[in-house]
Amino acid sequence: MILVSQTHPPIILFDFDGVIITHTSLELAALKQLKNKWYNWKNTENMRLIDFARIFEQSDSKNKRKAFTGINRSYKNIIPNYFKRWFFFVRFRLDYPKLEKIYDTLKPNLEDTLKLFKENRFPMGIVSNTGKERLEYFSTKFELDNYFSVLFSRSDTEIRKPSPYPIILALKTIKEKFNLPKIDKSMVYYIGDLPSDIICANAAGINSVATISGHGLKEDLVAENPTLVINEIKDLLKVEKIKKFLKK
Repeated sequence: MILVSQTHPPIILFDFDGVIITHTSLELAALKQLKNKWYNWKNTENMRLIDFARIFEQSDSKNKRKAFTGINRSYKNIIPNYFKRWFFFVRFRLDYPKLEKIYDTLKPNLEDTLKLFKENRFPMGIVSNTGKERLEYFSTKFELDNYFSVLFSRSDTEIRKPSPYPIILALKTIKEKFNLPKIDKSMVYYIGDLPSDIICANAAGINSVATISGHGLKEDLVAENPTLVINEIKDLLKVEKIKKFLKK
């Protein structure tokens, strides 16, 4: 497919968890573990469920030894006992994949917006720190290939967000797929729900869009100076540079 206008339509890139899917399973897995007082929890009083679970997600890896090393380090101040940290690692890792296949869904009102972007030939992609197998599973389950031209997981590059490299790599792929002579970065938007997403987009020189309907706190997102702050994805339809490319 060749885009023939002088400037290309907006390119919309998305984070995955909390932006494309709900990720309810992480909170449920965290809640199940936190109910067990045997762990002798420390420093969890002011921690949200999603924050507690995100520590696990960010430390996890397909390599079990590497994963436990990361989780052992990350949860040291939360679960004082080493052997209890090991037990937690095993239990959480077993529970979470089962729960996400039951409870995680597409974000509300998202699909209508994706359909509209596709109808207007907006190149779209996902750039996420999630694992490749997981991203492929949900891509198949929700038929995401109908909308997204590129899907980048943490397995597709050794350098993860908040480095801008995954976004730069995704844009290179879109440039080739859509036969674009060049990418106008002022027409590229990356939507994320965590401060690391905003840091990543700003470093890549594109528009950073903070959605407050995800897992991040608004004040933490705003502190990273996003280009836009939105309540949900459909709010992008009001952005003038995007609106003018939509069919009347």
